[in-house]
Amino acid sequence: MRNALIRMLRGRLVGALIPALVVLLWAGLGSAVADSRRVVAIGDIHGDYDALVAILKEAGVIDAARRWNDPNTTLVQTGDFLDRGPRMREVTELLMTLEKQAARKGGQVIVLLGNHEVMNLLGDLRYVTRENFAEFAGRKAEKRQRSAYQAYVKFRAAPARAGAGATSAHNPAAEQEWMDAHPPGFIEHREVFGPTGRYGRWLRGRPSVARIGDVVFLHGGISPDFASLNIETINQRIRDEIRAFDIVKRYLEQRKLILPFFTLGEVVAAVQSELETRKAELQLRTAEAVQAGKTYVPVAEEKRHLELLEDFLGLASWLSIRADGPLWFRGYAEWPEEAGATQVASVLGSYAAAHFVVGHTPQRNGRIQPRFGGKVFLIDTGMLASFYAGGRPAALEIRDGRFTAIYLDQRVVLLDRRSGATPASQPALSSAMASHGNWPADIGQENPPASSAAKPARVWLDPDGNPLPFTSDEEVMEFLHTARVVRIREIGQGITRPKRVLLEKDGIRMNAVFRDLNEEKAIAQFVTGRTEVGFRDSYLFEPAAYELSRLLGLDNVPPAIVRRIDGKSGSLQIWVEKAMTEGNRKQKGLQPPDPEYWNQQMYVMHHFDRLIYNTDRNLGNVLIDPNWKAWMIDHTRAFRLQTDITDADKIVKCERTFLEKLKTLDEVTLKQRLKPYLRSSEITAVFKRARKVVELIEKLIQERGEENVLYTLKSQEPALAPVH
Repeated sequence: MRNALIRMLRGRLVGALIPALVVLLWAGLGSAVADSRRVVAIGDIHGDYDALVAILKEAGVIDAARRWNDPNTTLVQTGDFLDRGPRMREVTELLMTLEKQAARKGGQVIVLLGNHEVMNLLGDLRYVTRENFAEFAGRKAEKRQRSAYQAYVKFRAAPARAGAGATSAHNPAAEQEWMDAHPPGFIEHREVFGPTGRYGRWLRGRPSVARIGDVVFLHGGISPDFASLNIETINQRIRDEIRAFDIVKRYLEQRKLILPFFTLGEVVAAVQSELETRKAELQLRTAEAVQAGKTYVPVAEEKRHLELLEDFLGLASWLSIRADGPLWFRGYAEWPEEAGATQVASVLGSYAAAHFVVGHTPQRNGRIQPRFGGKVFLIDTGMLASFYAGGRPAALEIRDGRFTAIYLDQRVVLLDRRSGATPASQPALSSAMASHGNWPADIGQENPPASSAAKPARVWLDPDGNPLPFTSDEEVMEFLHTARVVRIREIGQGITRPKRVLLEKDGIRMNAVFRDLNEEKAIAQFVTGRTEVGFRDSYLFEPAAYELSRLLGLDNVPPAIVRRIDGKSGSLQIWVEKAMTEGNRKQKGLQPPDPEYWNQQMYVMHHFDRLIYNTDRNLGNVLIDPNWKAWMIDHTRAFRLQTDITDADKIVKCERTFLEKLKTLDEVTLKQRLKPYLRSSEITAVFKRARKVVELIEKLIQERGEENVLYTLKSQEPALAPVH
């Protein structure tokens, strides 16, 4: 943070937001707790109240009446107890109650901040479900919702925002969209998580990292890049960032630039708009002064205002938000064993610690996983089993040097430092889930999720250009899952840094492309100057695009799966041999031998990209095979949460089968097929966009006639025509 924010942090609001007592509490958590105490650590809960109560009882932390039970126990919850599950409010209340009960009985409860807790504090509500909002809806919820909408309409109609998409109170569609995005309980949710709200005050008093003896607990992990920061500094930095956000938000409210219930995305958009407006005014005044032979010097208040806005827009670099920060880091789950052991040892050395205990990355089969010789314990077991298939309640007990996994049906000793033994019966490390909120299929699963229904076989080629002996996509995917990796090579192009992988099984060889990029930022700023809120660039979108294409009857996305290769989870997709890119085609000036067939394919591509909200359909992401069939690849920047239809003018014609599939598409089926790869909010956005695409096409049919809008994609591809 730069000077403007620092000055405000030192101002009179600080004392009101962060009591001295909290500072003392944080400092105390950095000290060691005697080894004689038992520590019970629980990972991500995500609103599963019943599962939390069950595992606390099983671990002997609470009694049958759900009261604190053990004066010699320290309970550590490593964050992410909010969102997704329908009873996150009860989970929060229980943790707050146990914290008080434990203190009275000689025990201790340490609740750490996870990325989801900070997201709720900052107004990043991507994973707050409609059911979550409903938990906060009181008797007057609908009345408050209506009042908030009226305030929003008045806000948007203000002269300062004229021409910037002002909302009309007489626009039923806009009103309904706003109501859907702000359901009953939304306003109450924002208040209770605010600086003065019940949960907001409490959460702002929680640390992000705690040390007990020689064990360090946190949500994600400490990257080697931040190992120079001690625990107190990390806690202080994240505390300051949340406090800075609160101060800026209040400042913007006082200047009537935002409304109190604005989300993070809306706040950022408002700051960007205000900054652009003020900079334009500054340039105009400067130019006028130059014309008059004078020099314009901004007053101090104007300079501070601009500095504050610019500082705030740098929040993507904040420790609490960045992907490699302690709340989001996944290295401990993703690093390969040998190389990771060295890095973990180095980071532990920086803290004179022996172990890290972290959550954040759900482990398949609901097992707590020790890694790197027991130096790291991954304790996110997907407790919300309704969301994470195979998840279960679990707790890690640490007592007298013994680390034991506690489940509802058994206890497993993972490490006993007195003997140095790790039981041979402990399951091997599962494929760590590299994208929070999804449970991808993996080669390690006994029964990978079934793909779409069998389709007519497509001819795929081996590296020498000979046809591969596959009769269905299912056979292709089985090969991708089980074939041995022979060689991995960098492709050397593409923002996703893909690799070409040579696979071999039973004498059959196939090339495939492997993408392991998985980045997530609250705010992403690009070299073009464009800013994207809620940015996600994930390999999981590749198999999601494939599954969706098959669900809609398309056959122009190559089969893709999720597989762990070279210690990393990523998407593995069959390579389209002998193909050129659309960029190559244009550079060489080649024209399709059948323009009608080519145009039909382009229409399908435009519709599909609108449906998945693809922000990166460039000339390198369209492949053209020797039969002039166009293949769509690289969808890592798709599946955004926006529900509007971009470039709607490109929807001029539509393939009949595609339209019929869109019409019959239901959200339940969509969730069943895409749940392994997409979050619920992303799936819902796909469904909403599908409805809008159908509306656009039906409107075109009414205006132009069915014969001028609908077509049937040619069943026979053009005769073989070399493209090189």
